[in-house]
Amino acid sequence: MRLTTNSSPLLAGEGLGERWLTVIYQPVSLFSLKRYDATSMAVRSNLIPTPYAIKMALLKVLLESQGKHHENDFDLWIKHQFIWIRDLHIYVMPPEQLVVNRNGYKLRYYDQTADKADKSRTTIPMQDGFVFREWIHLQGDLQICCGKTTRLDELTQLFAQINYFGKRGCFFQFLPGATQETSEPMFTSDPSTSFTIQPMDDLGKKTTFNRINPFSNEKAQLHKDRIIEPGYLPLQLRATGARYDFYQRY
Repeated sequence: MRLTTNSSPLLAGEGLGERWLTVIYQPVSLFSLKRYDATSMAVRSNLIPTPYAIKMALLKVLLESQGKHHENDFDLWIKHQFIWIRDLHIYVMPPEQLVVNRNGYKLRYYDQTADKADKSRTTIPMQDGFVFREWIHLQGDLQICCGKTTRLDELTQLFAQINYFGKRGCFFQFLPGATQETSEPMFTSDPSTSFTIQPMDDLGKKTTFNRINPFSNEKAQLHKDRIIEPGYLPLQLRATGARYDFYQRY
């Protein structure tokens, strides 16, 4: 997505209404985030974190830092906390350059089709397989703009606790001095001048915490609780090969 900028700063005395928050992270390791339509054996990665991944990261640090203080009223507390995080509008500005590294691995894995309850069926305990993975090198800062919300202080504290997006080990360093609060988003999507489209998943407008909670019996439904929309990235494909793609921000 071509993201247009808006440099409207937060003026003194404007902190009472809903505002937009822009935070910046510096990538410190390779990044990988499985696309919604990927399989376990062939995994294509999103080029940047999606709104769904960002909101799930916010929920993770929220539960880790504050959940222990709400043992007696957890259901009511998480219901209200989840709603304001779910309803955030999130825009992501990719770094200046990205290199997608494509890799293939041969591994051994357990027979996932075996019916463990059928003791009479002969199964192969381990199988040989070939898997495909993508890892992305991000050069430059990753910017995230979200809002509107009146919870800027709380949102900033949550972002400051996030140290990875996507797979565990895909680390990002939060830059506290680069945080900005504005009355309008610092950048927004501009499909007319974008060169790369990436499916961007997000939380549905009516989904609940129990739907995305892996410990709940309720099941999330694709295109209802987890929606997929096209994301327009201001990235141009400058070079490509059998094992890599090189993108540069427009």
